[in-house]
Amino acid sequence: MKLRYIITAAALVSLVACNDDEVFEKEQYKNVFGFVSESDNTNTKVVSLHKEESVGYMSLSMGGSNPIKRDVTVNIVEDESLIDAYNSANFDTDVSKYAIHMPKSKYDIVSYKCVIKAGEALGTIPVNIRPEGLSPDSTYFIPVRIDNYDGCEMNPDKGTLLLKVAFKNRWAASTGTGYSMLGKRRNVTSTTEISMPGTKTVHAYGHNSVRVMPGNETFKADKHTLEAKAMILEIEDTPDEVKKVTIKPVRDLKVTQIDGDKFYPNTYAIVDDGFNVYKMFLLHYYYTIGNNTYEMKEELRIKYIESEENEE
Repeated sequence: MKLRYIITAAALVSLVACNDDEVFEKEQYKNVFGFVSESDNTNTKVVSLHKEESVGYMSLSMGGSNPIKRDVTVNIVEDESLIDAYNSANFDTDVSKYAIHMPKSKYDIVSYKCVIKAGEALGTIPVNIRPEGLSPDSTYFIPVRIDNYDGCEMNPDKGTLLLKVAFKNRWAASTGTGYSMLGKRRNVTSTTEISMPGTKTVHAYGHNSVRVMPGNETFKADKHTLEAKAMILEIEDTPDEVKKVTIKPVRDLKVTQIDGDKFYPNTYAIVDDGFNVYKMFLLHYYYTIGNNTYEMKEELRIKYIESEENEE
């Protein structure tokens, strides 16, 4: 009697094991697709301000051990609620950090339909991006989700995408690039110059300009500080090796460049010091913060990497 129960139990275990193997095998070979993205369903495209228009791609990947046997058509739609959900999850009520929907005038989604061809594992949707005029202080997203599709299955965790658009020029990235600074600052009421070594964050601003803080003023990514204190370095758009630099306020800063100084001539150049090659700004200007006016002489440099320059 006991032997019969043992045999029956063994048969049940064997049957369950076979069913589990069959399910596992089906799951292993099943074709499932979704957007290619990072863990938070974002994907970043960095475009050059030296190009009027660049192409980024939203990609859909097909998983499964076996290739698909027929084309799979996927239709997408834009969905701004995805940005709302992202902001709420990451920043709660801190509105100053919220990402925004990239202005419609700055991009075109070439097609809202993607076809993953039979035998292939990847489908792409081109996006034409025009970065000039975007702010380095904003996080821009193009939010899309899968609307409908035919054939196969969609990974429910990869059915949405926030395409993040950042930009750069040959001097800096929109997210900020650290330059070494060797500075000399003098209050105009004094004859004493104070040495001021440090690091200065430089932001890409336009196709021929960057934004910096004057002197040793602290960078803060808030609109009031930047409009009140930040300045623009506009680099002459010529083929000359040494390019003239014009210093301008972002808005309210009182700043005046001083030309004619052979050591700090308000120029930009790529300089070889015999050991390394650098991108270098040499600047001379007055600026006023509060009731104090300062004279500032500064050298900004960062190591020149030819491969990065060629990416333009």
